[in-house]
Amino acid sequence: MSPELFVLIVAASVLAVAYVIVYPRFAGTDLTKLAINGVLAYGCALLVVGSHYYGTDQRFGEPVLDLGWFGFTVLTLLLVEVPLFYWYARRYRVFSQD
Repeated sequence: MSPELFVLIVAASVLAVAYVIVYPRFAGTDLTKLAINGVLAYGCALLVVGSHYYGTDQRFGEPVLDLGWFGFTVLTLLLVEVPLFYWYARRYRVFSQD
C-alpha cells in the first residue's frame, strides 16, 4: 500500500466516524463543540499516521507537493473534511437562524 493511500484511508476513516457518529451525539449544531471535537479527530489521525511515519524520511505527493507526513496528513484531512462538513452543516442545519 502506498503511503499516500494509507494516509487517505486513515483520514477518511477518522472523519467518517466523527461526522456520522461522534459529532451528532456530542456536538450537534454547536460550532464550539464541533471545533473541539474536530481537534480531537485531527489528533487521532495524526497520532495514527505519526506512529507509522515519525522519524522516517518518507515524502508524500512527490511529483507535485513533496511534503512530510505531518503536512500531507493535515492537507488530506482538510480536503476530505470539506465535503463532509458541507453535508453535515446542511443535514443538521448548523447555520440556520431557527
